[in-house]
Amino acid sequence: MMRLRTYAGLSLVTTLAVIYHAFNSRGQFYPAMVYLSTSKISLVLLLNMGLVVMCILWQLTKRLFLGSLREAEVERLNEQSWREVMEILFAITIFRQEFSVPFLAMVTALLLIKALHWLAQKRVEYIETTPSVPKLAHVRIISFLGFLLLLDSLFLYSSIKFLIQTRQASVSIFFAFEYMILATTTVSTFVKYVFYVSDMLMEGQWEKKAVYTFYLELIRDLLHLSMYLCFFLVIFMNYGVPLHLIRELYETFRNFKIRVADYLRYRKITSNMNDRFPDATPEELSASDATCIICREEMTLAKKLICGHLFHVHCLRSWLERQHTCPTCRALVVPPENGASSSGGQHGTWSDAPRQGSSTSSATQGPGVEMATDNLTPHQARLQAAAAAASIYEKSYVYPSANTLVW
Repeated sequence: MMRLRTYAGLSLVTTLAVIYHAFNSRGQFYPAMVYLSTSKISLVLLLNMGLVVMCILWQLTKRLFLGSLREAEVERLNEQSWREVMEILFAITIFRQEFSVPFLAMVTALLLIKALHWLAQKRVEYIETTPSVPKLAHVRIISFLGFLLLLDSLFLYSSIKFLIQTRQASVSIFFAFEYMILATTTVSTFVKYVFYVSDMLMEGQWEKKAVYTFYLELIRDLLHLSMYLCFFLVIFMNYGVPLHLIRELYETFRNFKIRVADYLRYRKITSNMNDRFPDATPEELSASDATCIICREEMTLAKKLICGHLFHVHCLRSWLERQHTCPTCRALVVPPENGASSSGGQHGTWSDAPRQGSSTSSATQGPGVEMATDNLTPHQARLQAAAAAASIYEKSYVYPSANTLVW
């Protein structure tokens, strides 16, 4: 922030100097304005001042609605910024014939507004995973989402109005499409936040939340996919192949496919949670610290995962909406469906799995194989133990499956 203040001060001084020089050398208003609009140095300094003003407004908006940023939000901002800059550069090559100062200003404003949307999504995710959130944070995020939706609507309206007036393909198609995507994303984020607040008021007992969240994200992805396809066809028919949209099309389709797979896996895990995850005994609660690491509250009743860690049932259900691994050790929460299916195997830890696999395989293979294993090298013995564990759990013991998402 200090660097921005210093840069803004220097930019203001140089801008005032060039304006003073223009009016002092020309003497009248009209010749001075002609000089400022034709001199390359003056244009560069004025554009630089406009960019500084946009950055200051962006910082003030961020401070007003979000306050100080968390480390995860800064990382998201840095990662997304470079990718979006490259995509914008690809888009500029398509509309290079319409390149002008207003176009450059609109592109800069689009990048800054997109950055605000990324921060809003990340802040909503943070609120959803935080046990206690002050009321001011809720007021801020609701106001922020409303402000973003207002910006998206205004820019979308102006772009569509210009297209209707001109009745020809122009760069306004690009801005209309971008702000339409941003508007649907803002609405989706707000509805998801409403789901979170409703579930919080029900003390985490809203069992239909995961279903509604899935359909919300599914509809959003379908809308985005259809918009990308329409925009791709329009740009292809009027300008050529839009290279910057190919990756977006692929990622949108991939997210849609992953969304369906995640939901099916979630339904499979939570369909019989009472049978799949046993209740923790009072001895097990007293042996551990009896604190649920998801909500950071004491547990009187808890569910026990196959890895041995304990959690509230409603906290575990909300966690499984996002991930399918243990919050503590990241082990897969899906218990074995065949192989060692006894109660002891289900209630044991992951560290017991190789021993169970070895004993099971030894018991079924017979004494002849036991004599052969005595002559194995340590490396071959480790490979055999890993194969036994994989035969029980139907996947690698060390690595999660390829479909598991880690956020």
